[in-house]
Amino acid sequence: MKKLGTHRSIGRTAFGALTALLAATALSGCGSQVGGTPAAGEVDVRKFPIGNFPTDPFDIRYSYQHNAVDGKQIALARLMDNVVIGADVDPKFGHNVTGLLMDSVNSAQASRVLAGAVRPALESNGMMFGFSAAASTRELPKSREVDQTDNFNPFGGALSDPEATAFNVTVLQFPDQQRAQAAADQMEAVDFAVAADQNVKVTLSKQPSAKAHWRPGVPSMAATMPYGQYVINVYVAQPKPDLDGLRELADQVFAAQLPLLDQAPALSPHEIFRLDYDPDAMLRRTLHPKSVFEAKPIHEATHTPRGHLHLIYDQTTWKRLLDDNGVDKISTASSGGLLFRARDADASAKLWSGIVATTSGSVEGPANVPDVSCVQNKVALGDAWWGYYVGKTGFYVCTLRYDRYVARVAGDQLIEAQQAAAAQYALLANSQYM
Repeated sequence: MKKLGTHRSIGRTAFGALTALLAATALSGCGSQVGGTPAAGEVDVRKFPIGNFPTDPFDIRYSYQHNAVDGKQIALARLMDNVVIGADVDPKFGHNVTGLLMDSVNSAQASRVLAGAVRPALESNGMMFGFSAAASTRELPKSREVDQTDNFNPFGGALSDPEATAFNVTVLQFPDQQRAQAAADQMEAVDFAVAADQNVKVTLSKQPSAKAHWRPGVPSMAATMPYGQYVINVYVAQPKPDLDGLRELADQVFAAQLPLLDQAPALSPHEIFRLDYDPDAMLRRTLHPKSVFEAKPIHEATHTPRGHLHLIYDQTTWKRLLDDNGVDKISTASSGGLLFRARDADASAKLWSGIVATTSGSVEGPANVPDVSCVQNKVALGDAWWGYYVGKTGFYVCTLRYDRYVARVAGDQLIEAQQAAAAQYALLANSQYM
């Protein structure tokens, strides 16, 4: 299992590093800007101050060779795109709590979100990989105890706010339907047995095939069901121990999750091996200082907006920005850029303005580069970065746009961020013709 970030738990460390590039977005002001609309007579990008950053599309510099390791990581990114976020269930779930990647290499980490006793069920049935996400109506407290019990740890071991309504959904893929069914049955059985003398079996109204249980007087409930080669585990919690309310919320989560899995049929090992690393030509346009592709669902991948929102604390603000401007794909490259593809050039201009408007302070942008705004990040890494920082702890962030694309880059020094921004702009221009 691989942690996503440093927030409370998208694994806890990946979410913070991740949220590093988005928090700068929370600043409010313009930054250094140069007006202009790329057109036939646009600026000569060959004269940009790019330092040592590459400006050729990535696929010109690198040829991808299919392999099982990268394929598994691409498959994990695909699964992230098809696991619900809070807004899929109800807009009130505006706080992203945790996200956790799991694979068969490290199934022991599944106990970060599931009962520790389920590990044998996962291993004996050949769990291939999985993803777990949680959302809450309230932000989790920054200072809190850690639940060390063997029960479900839906928030990565952290205790939730007792006044919040929250849910966790974990989706696991198995080699075939038979093993998925066996795993689901065994997972429910061992979790029930943790407190067999107190737990009571529950049947959901709209998903009777799910096996659920709760402990009377406790304001939470867990339910598990197989769905083809997938197993879905749902945990729900409310301020009061209301069984009807818990059952209704669990049904809501399943209702939102199942159609997403219909859009992402389970993959065979051969299909995983053959997955394309850049089917939407996003990574070729993303600033990529390294000369090789290193598949990582967080730091080196292409996502849909849903997959990307799993990496962001404030999903409400960013979902609105992405939805309003028709963003359909987002990519990131390790130690490189973060790239958004909007509906069209007009939408990208609005997206760029929206991101810039949420930032404060300004520093000088790269000379002669149109439509770029740079700011200094004065916030502690992982604290308030309203964005997704791709692998380094930069203190300066530049946001730029070109045609239907908006990009974000960062650097430890201002000159590095300026050069990265100039190189990213030049790369976007070059990608139109190569």
